Amino acid sequence: MSGKDQNKENKKFSKNLISWQKDFGRHNLPWQKQINPYKVWISEIMLQQTQVKTVLPFFEKFMQKYPDIKALSKSRIEDIFELWTGLGYYRRAENIYKSSQIIKNKHNLIFPSTFEEIIDLPGIGRSTAGAILSLAFNKRYAILDGNVKRVLERYFAIKAEKNIDKELWKFSENLLPKNKNDIYSQAIMDLGAIICKKKSPLCEKCPVSLDCKSFKFDLTNVIPIKRKKIIKKEKDLNYFLVVKNKNLILMQKNPNKGIWANLWCPLNFKTKDDCKKYLKKINLKPNIYHYASIKHNLTHMKLNINIYRINVENYPISEEFYWKNIYDKIATAKPFVEIIKKLTEELENENSLLFKAKKGT
Repeated sequence: MSGKDQNKENKKFSKNLISWQKDFGRHNLPWQKQINPYKVWISEIMLQQTQVKTVLPFFEKFMQKYPDIKALSKSRIEDIFELWTGLGYYRRAENIYKSSQIIKNKHNLIFPSTFEEIIDLPGIGRSTAGAILSLAFNKRYAILDGNVKRVLERYFAIKAEKNIDKELWKFSENLLPKNKNDIYSQAIMDLGAIICKKKSPLCEKCPVSLDCKSFKFDLTNVIPIKRKKIIKKEKDLNYFLVVKNKNLILMQKNPNKGIWANLWCPLNFKTKDDCKKYLKKINLKPNIYHYASIKHNLTHMKLNINIYRINVENYPISEEFYWKNIYDKIATAKPFVEIIKKLTEELENENSLLFKAKKGT
């Protein structure tokens, strides 16, 4: 195909997607209402490696507390972690905090509008920067998230197991329209999410299926090529939940790197015996009993978490430990959110039974 004919096909592709988006694309996502760069930025960071349905409630809560950059710039990183609890990939929350300080100090609380300035913010790569520029500023920048990659691989029938991002970026940029880039970018993402699904794509509803090479040659079930799954390593972890007055738990803050960086977690020891030795050292000999087992999957690892409970009346506090009330918001990892929920339910049931007993007498 000549360069002229290819340009014609590219224009047809973007024109069909823009037309399809108006009638069949997504229009009611919260970050699409009264759209601005701040909303698009927060949504794009939250959507990194996370599905839309998971992000929705977190985005709504985030916007309620931090409706704009000015409000966000006054936050503490602990406050952002609290809102992020359960969403995972906590490095994203840290990057949002760091970016808010850069935007305050370097850009006078105005979200930057150039590629160089945006990609310089923590946690923003080429695709996220392109998404912000196209969706919020209607600028001519390409994106290449997971949905877009799948659309392009099928449309051009790219069968390759190796990294093909360089080739896909070229296709993505060549397909950009001269205008309406905000609609086009949303369209190609929506096409991947709604129509060009990983399994059982809805080709009969696709606006570009007639020119799709995978559709023409019946390759939609083999493209994209399935990459070899990385076998996750398993790791056993033991956490010790020190409880006082039934509603106070002893927590320590993790270092700024590793699993659950900067989050609050219960005491962690390699073994139960190590915990006993530590308690003996501080003149405590409480009963330690197994409280719960949790399996938690990270992108690179499977965690087998054993939770042990220790009830105490007193505890010698050092600077690294803090008592946290189970009814307060605690910036902690998802497994410990489940444990805190279990504790609160048990305490509420116990209080309910006591109330009924007193009422009966």
